[in-house]
Amino acid sequence: MECKIDDLPDVLLEYILSLIPPYKDLQECKLVSKKWFHITKNVIQLNKKHFHKSVANGLLLWSTWPSTHWMPTIGKRHSHSACIYKNSMYVFGGCTATCTAFNDLWRLDLDTRTWVRLITMGSYPSPKACATMLYYKKSFILFGGWSFPAPYPLLQQWKLYNELHVYSIESNKWVAINTLESPPPTSAHSASIHKNYMVVFGGMCSGYRSNNVWCLNLDSYNWHKQDTSNLKPQPRYGQSQIELGDNHLLVLGGCTGPNVTMTDAWLLNMEGTVWTWSKVNMHNTEWAPTRLWSHQACKVGNYIIVLSVNKCQRKPNDTNISLKKVTCQRTTPSRTYDPFHLHERQGNVSQNEREVNVNGRHGSFSRATVQNAHPSPHAPSLTKSITLCHDNSLSMAAFRDEQIRYGSNSNRQRQLESIRRMEERIKTIEQLNMAKKSGSTLSTFVLDITNVLCDECTASWIPLKHNNHSGPDQRILHSLVAGRGELIVFGGIRKEGLTSVVNNPDMDDSKVYNDLHFISPPRRNSLV
Repeated sequence: MECKIDDLPDVLLEYILSLIPPYKDLQECKLVSKKWFHITKNVIQLNKKHFHKSVANGLLLWSTWPSTHWMPTIGKRHSHSACIYKNSMYVFGGCTATCTAFNDLWRLDLDTRTWVRLITMGSYPSPKACATMLYYKKSFILFGGWSFPAPYPLLQQWKLYNELHVYSIESNKWVAINTLESPPPTSAHSASIHKNYMVVFGGMCSGYRSNNVWCLNLDSYNWHKQDTSNLKPQPRYGQSQIELGDNHLLVLGGCTGPNVTMTDAWLLNMEGTVWTWSKVNMHNTEWAPTRLWSHQACKVGNYIIVLSVNKCQRKPNDTNISLKKVTCQRTTPSRTYDPFHLHERQGNVSQNEREVNVNGRHGSFSRATVQNAHPSPHAPSLTKSITLCHDNSLSMAAFRDEQIRYGSNSNRQRQLESIRRMEERIKTIEQLNMAKKSGSTLSTFVLDITNVLCDECTASWIPLKHNNHSGPDQRILHSLVAGRGELIVFGGIRKEGLTSVVNNPDMDDSKVYNDLHFISPPRRNSLV
């Protein structure tokens, strides 16, 4: 007796359809028949409920998508912009560990998990990092960002942008929007879409941090600075901004200065002529992440998910917290790794270590000038402990220094001593890499915002049991976006800082990623 798939019971057909990835293939199952339409619609709703329930209970699983060398792959980067449209995730810009900024646009097909480099038309945005890109009516709105200029002329300052670009998804074209009034050049700000407005808050401006609110009318492309209440958040950058309907937004965390990270949350009521800020009362703060800056937050239902380091992974004898041995040997204290204070060290980054990049294509390192290869022994080593763009990898620091020494008229004894020092550095790197394998990893933290719009204006961190090795290596400045029934994590930078290792004050260890990770709920056992 011949049986067809439509002869199966509805429950069994639902189970089969629940195994299909929740993107294009599952959506097209609606087109088979009326029966398939209703069953597929039910599967999508059940998957959504299961995802929200798993977020609330902390039942999320990490999975890493393996890279394939024979397929096009996006370059390693951090501080990029990412957002979702239909069955794809789009990534713009970002930069490398040496501050080489990109202005390329990539699309990740979420059905096949493959990258596609888009060859766009129109007026390209400048290569930059820490810009915001938001979806609005089949277009992406790109604003702000920063970049470092080309290596010549020397000692140019970093550049902030107030460029506004619109990318049309259907026509594959960038359009530069020129406005009479606009916010000052800004980076590391936050933004969200409300009705036909893009609302921008805070960020790093030229020489100061901002807590201003700017609004862009997305129909007329007119900017205006919005009046807000006297009570407002401190000026900050690196915060997350969450849309809460058309009339409210939530600002979470950020940084108000070097080593001054915030863990607060603020609610902005956008009704009336003067918008009102309210500070959110945070509960269960012992379950909050250690820091809430440079970690993009993502909203799932009535919950906000943040990725940060699991507190229980930080042990007193861990390699990452060996600064006590170094503090007494240094003239200046170590700072938290702060990528947005690049203006504090202008001129300290060797120009021959900077790459040239236009539209995502790398240049080459110039080795013509080596005057800055040997810093003064009296100069403080603070710069290298906080500098994002100083790539002190083995090939660019250790070997370059040794090449300079070999080129001199030193005797054989000095050459052997140089080799011995190089061997010690290699051993140190190997030891640190071994420590990383059992070191800090990313974990999920969940904030319940169910009551944030109530009169008490409260939010609560949910107690979760973290798996010490559940997520990828610790990193910041990655992207986190919500797909269909899953969260997608891409890129980022890890800055351990070998300056924390005794007798190696001239070495840093920055690692930039282009790996993909997915956070999803466990598979449902049944559809009941």
